Amino acid sequence: MQSILGWILIIFPGALFLIQLVSSLNFPLAQKLGLQEKVQNADPLLIRSERYTAYWDLVSLVWLPVAGILMVINHSWWPAVSLIGGAIYIDAAGREAAKNLSFRHEGIKAGTKQEQSLFFSTYIAMIILGLFVIIYSLQTITAGY
Repeated sequence: MQSILGWILIIFPGALFLIQLVSSLNFPLAQKLGLQEKVQNADPLLIRSERYTAYWDLVSLVWLPVAGILMVINHSWWPAVSLIGGAIYIDAAGREAAKNLSFRHEGIKAGTKQEQSLFFSTYIAMIILGLFVIIYSLQTITAGY
C-alpha cells in the first residue's frame, strides 16, 4: 500500500505542483492551457490572487510529492513529511474554496462555470487525499509504538 500511495502522491500532487510552476513562470501560458482562469472570464482581482497563490504554492504544495518519493524509497521520514503535506493540502483546498466562494458572493467574476467546477473538484480531491494521507501516516506511526 505504501508504494502505491507513494506513486499516487508523486503523480497527482506532483502534477499540481508542476501546474503551479507553469503558472508562476508563465501565467499567460497557464491560462492558454486551461490551468488558470482566462482574463475574459475573471476579474483582475481574481487573476492577481491566483497569480500570487501560484507563487506561494511552490513552497507549500511540494510536500506531498516529496512524501511520495520518500514513501517509494521507504525513507523513515515519510510519515512526518506526509502529515505535514496532508495538513497543508487540507488547509490550501479549504482556503481556496472559501476565497473563491467569497469572490462569487461579492459578484467578482471567477471564471466560467466549467472552470469553477473543475477547480472546486480539485479542492475536494485535495481534501480527500490530505485526509487519507494523514490517516495512513498516523496508522503507520502508531503501529510502530
